[in-house]
Amino acid sequence: MMRIGVDMEKISRFDALLKKESFKSGVFTEAELSYIDGKPSRAAGIWCAKEACAKALGEGFYGLLPKDIEINHDEKGAPYITLRGGALKKYPAVSFSLSITHDKDTAFAAVAAEPPRK
Repeated sequence: MMRIGVDMEKISRFDALLKKESFKSGVFTEAELSYIDGKPSRAAGIWCAKEACAKALGEGFYGLLPKDIEINHDEKGAPYITLRGGALKKYPAVSFSLSITHDKDTAFAAVAAEPPRK
């Protein structure tokens, strides 16, 4: 059965969060930090995508670590999800669809997660 997760955040909230090394290192992978490049809108979008993915998996961050959900971008800029660590062990064959958008001071992400068909 397909599950959906969504999340929305204020971009301005990430101005201060990106100044905290403990937040950045605890939430974002090196590849994500490279993509974010200090831009709060990108950080908010990636955070929303991680949160939406955790919700679509049915756990939220109660059973998963934010860094175990990595948000990457293909050659055209489209975002996609790569599971790592504990998330990959728990959900090795789940496929995802991801959309991220920004508007003024709001970032939003939606994730559809589908387990493998039997």
